[in-house]
Amino acid sequence: MSNGYRTLSQHLNDLKKENFSLKLRIYFLEERIQQKYEESSEDVYRSNIELKVEVESLKQELQEKQHKTAESLTNHNEAELQRRCQERQQEIDQMQQVLETKIQLLQEEAQLARSEADLMASLAGSQSQASLLAHCFPLVSNWKPVRGTDSIQIYRKLCSTGRSQKNITRLVG
Repeated sequence: MSNGYRTLSQHLNDLKKENFSLKLRIYFLEERIQQKYEESSEDVYRSNIELKVEVESLKQELQEKQHKTAESLTNHNEAELQRRCQERQQEIDQMQQVLETKIQLLQEEAQLARSEADLMASLAGSQSQASLLAHCFPLVSNWKPVRGTDSIQIYRKLCSTGRSQKNITRLVG
């Protein structure tokens, strides 16, 4: 029995060593898993932080681009308004020039019409004087001076006052 006891004791020691070895192995495996988990969680945290930073930088870049787009659109609208304003100003200048030309032509026509009216009036006045002279001259030339007056003076007096033939006839005859 001593042989059996020794074998059994030996077998028990072998099992204890194996058990210790397995426990040690489990411990190292758990530690390794824990390290991998910690490394992976740190990687996840790092990745998460990097992604958050990237998201914020992309948001800022998007805002800048939107601002630039709005500014560009505003500048484009201002340029378009400026161009339209210049076109309208050119149209106004052209219309003003056309109107000034028309005004000048109308003033020239009015001046010409006044000149023609003055000419016609002077011609009419000359004709009326000539007609009056034609009517007055026979009457005056047949009339004998009274009280020392000259017939030419009487004629001039009659013509200058614009007396009609009836009045002249009344005065003379």
